[in-house]
Amino acid sequence: EDDEDAKRNKNHKQNQSDKELTNSKRWSKERSIRENLEMWFGSPLPSPLSPSTEKSDFLVECGICYTHRLPTEDTSTEEGPLPEVKCSNSSCNRHYHESCLFEWLHSLPTARVSFDRIFGSCPYCCETVSVKIPNGSNSH
Repeated sequence: EDDEDAKRNKNHKQNQSDKELTNSKRWSKERSIRENLEMWFGSPLPSPLSPSTEKSDFLVECGICYTHRLPTEDTSTEEGPLPEVKCSNSSCNRHYHESCLFEWLHSLPTARVSFDRIFGSCPYCCETVSVKIPNGSNSH
């Protein structure tokens, strides 16, 4: 039995090695990284530029409440909003729900209001972020 297990193990390792060799032969410097990855995995990668791609295909959590979608009062039909506000600092790029970011900024003593927006610091990188003030809110 040990000899049979050893043979199976050797055959499995050889098959894996053959697959890796075949896949490595398909990698081409002439193609983009994306094209090479699609070739490697054998299927297209999702693209935010594709009209058929839904926002929910890219699961991003809010940097304040750490959820993907906020719960809604009417749980029977509608899902809550996605994090749509993004920090403009390319090193941070955190996403936030508008309501979470508003509450965060509203709690900061250094936040400032201009017209219908509130401005303050990103909770992660301290870059300036802003969000529209929701209707019916009293700011500072």
